[in-house]
Amino acid sequence: MPKSKIMPENPFKLIEPNGQVPESLKKALVSEIDTIRNTSTIIELFVGNFINTLSASFAGDDEIEPQNIKG
Repeated sequence: MPKSKIMPENPFKLIEPNGQVPESLKKALVSEIDTIRNTSTIIELFVGNFINTLSASFAGDDEIEPQNIKG
């Protein structure tokens, strides 16, 4: 099959398969993933609990009792 002049060679074939990634890049990537995961957890806790609280208050559930806070 002849190469078409319209479609250049796939640039991903030019990537070195055995190339080494610098350790600083690995640490930066892991740090970014941790930041995204932590942010997602915080959002889930605040938004999820807020929505659950609103839905419980509008449902009028009498089964929910306030917690006693001992000081």
